[in-house]
Amino acid sequence: MHNESELPPELRSATALLTLLRERKLGSLELFELQLQRIERLNPRLNAVVTMDVESARRAARTADSVPIGDRGPLHGLPITIKDAYEVTGMPATCGFPHLAQHRPERDADAVARLRAAGAVPFGKTNVPIAAADHQSYNPVYGTTNNPWNVERTAGGSSGGAAAAVAAGFSPLELGSDIGGSIRCPAHFCGVYGHKSSFNLVPLIGHIPPPPGMMTVPPLGIAGPIARSASDLELALDVLAAPSEPDRRAWSIRVPPSRHERLTDFRVALWADQKAYSVDQRCLDAMHAYADDLRRLGVTVDENARPEIDTVASDDLYVMMLFSTVSAGMSEQVLAQTEQVAVQMKAEPGSYPARIARAVRLNHHEFLVLQEAQQQLCRTWRRFFQDYDLILCPIMPTVAFPHDHSGGGPGHIAQYSRTTLVDGRPVPYLNGLQWPGLATVANLPATAIPTGRQIGGLPMGLQAVGPYLEDRTPLRFASLAEQALGGYTPPPGLS
Repeated sequence: MHNESELPPELRSATALLTLLRERKLGSLELFELQLQRIERLNPRLNAVVTMDVESARRAARTADSVPIGDRGPLHGLPITIKDAYEVTGMPATCGFPHLAQHRPERDADAVARLRAAGAVPFGKTNVPIAAADHQSYNPVYGTTNNPWNVERTAGGSSGGAAAAVAAGFSPLELGSDIGGSIRCPAHFCGVYGHKSSFNLVPLIGHIPPPPGMMTVPPLGIAGPIARSASDLELALDVLAAPSEPDRRAWSIRVPPSRHERLTDFRVALWADQKAYSVDQRCLDAMHAYADDLRRLGVTVDENARPEIDTVASDDLYVMMLFSTVSAGMSEQVLAQTEQVAVQMKAEPGSYPARIARAVRLNHHEFLVLQEAQQQLCRTWRRFFQDYDLILCPIMPTVAFPHDHSGGGPGHIAQYSRTTLVDGRPVPYLNGLQWPGLATVANLPATAIPTGRQIGGLPMGLQAVGPYLEDRTPLRFASLAEQALGGYTPPPGLS
């Protein structure tokens, strides 16, 4: 475990930096300049931060330094980056789309506005895949983001630039989004913390997709923080959790306290096997070792406890809801192409091409049937969380894999031909949706936690999935485990 005070300021937690800012031992402008120097030195190798509004941020940081202590918000003076799926004034918001390369929004996304109102200083945008729809972050506007642990590997997606920026010390806090593991996958790949919030806990207006200007919030998708410490995630969620703007006239949100405040009181289940979804044995070994660490601290970990769900049906429900939801932004040409490709491939009924071709053409009545199945699934999970406080699961089939931009056709169609090596055998690339989807389809909160283990020199993380709307329970568990076992480690060569 490293001593945080020995790290350069740019690699310390947001919580530690905010203490220094409050005590005037560090200025906001001073911290921003340190981050800029680091970006200048290291970002050419990583391509995590893709655009900045430096002068506006300098002015904001200078102003922040002059505000009296009593008038400061919880994130006062903290210079941060924002995933380029969110609209932020003063910078383009592209989500990797060439046709949005010049889109400069006139207002902040709701979640960005909350961070800014709490005193944060957004200064840059981080890279994403086109449409935030891949577990790798590359696009024609800004190119490819590399993993700070190994530039030959992906940083993950879709919040890949965000997780790489946090891991590399470019930003102490990020705003990510997640519908298919887009916070958890990059956090796991880059060795940082991330939180997929409960559905509808954080406002999503101003996120792309859907296209700019749309007010509808799609099912499944959420906003959430990425940071170098679990306590930073809870700090950020305190700021971010709120009803959407129109609902604030009558509604407020109070996230309940964690079920426990001592690590040994948590009732923990461990789901670490290959019976349901793809996962490399080395990842499972790391998870079992982490569980043994918890046991040595006095935590009871049940390796056999499972929710009474049909894992195949849960995954199928997720794939159908996910691709029906994302189809709203597809042109008729892409919808037709999705169907044609499945026919041309003579896709088996259970394959991704066949399932996705069916999902993108679901009618409203069929989607309502899926939503009822989703609510039944949520009820089954609620029963499980009467006996357990959280369940630890894999995030992805493997640790960060080599860059793979192969495949032709738009979006998901290009991904059909890709594979991931799991225990030396190729599995479909889209199996990367299985473990994230387990929590997403049930609207559950899930915190990505570094295990302290590495596989082939790459960090290994897991997700702590908690009860719906009880986000503080996995977050507090992650924080207590971090205090006892350590957490974020700077990537070699970057400290």
